[in-house]
Amino acid sequence: MSGKYLVTGGAGYVGSVVAQHLIEAGHEVTVLDNLSTGFREGVPAGATFIEGDIRDAGKWLDSSYDAVLHFAAFSQVGESVVKPEKYWDNNVGGTMALLAAMREAGVRKLVFSSTAATYGEPEQTPIVESAPTRPTSPYGASKLAVDHMITGEAAAHGLGA
Repeated sequence: MSGKYLVTGGAGYVGSVVAQHLIEAGHEVTVLDNLSTGFREGVPAGATFIEGDIRDAGKWLDSSYDAVLHFAAFSQVGESVVKPEKYWDNNVGGTMALLAAMREAGVRKLVFSSTAATYGEPEQTPIVESAPTRPTSPYGASKLAVDHMITGEAAAHGLGA
């Protein structure tokens, strides 16, 4: 059974690989990426491409989508220390807008790509999900905030994540 998926950050490495696998499995894929860190050439053939920002996802997201796979994020730890507001605005604010667009469209399934940076300096490796979270950078903190936001969205509005 094929589905229709929105892949945010689908011009970046992880998003483009996931989009390619979805296409190969027979699914319909739309990539939403502002190309701030991704590359248009990275969008797999067969995907519909929208150059845009996740904060504006409501312009394109509708009830025809089965799920959103969310990979869009700024992810440079060093830069996040120098420009933390950029990371809070994009990673947290952008995801908040995306979740609101999903609610409005009635899309209730989300796959989110978090990061080991939410754990900071791990006490042991490999890191287990039950390990304490102590991010050491604004990047890690922003992704942890999104983890909590998604948990809240699932509890309050029935998001399947």
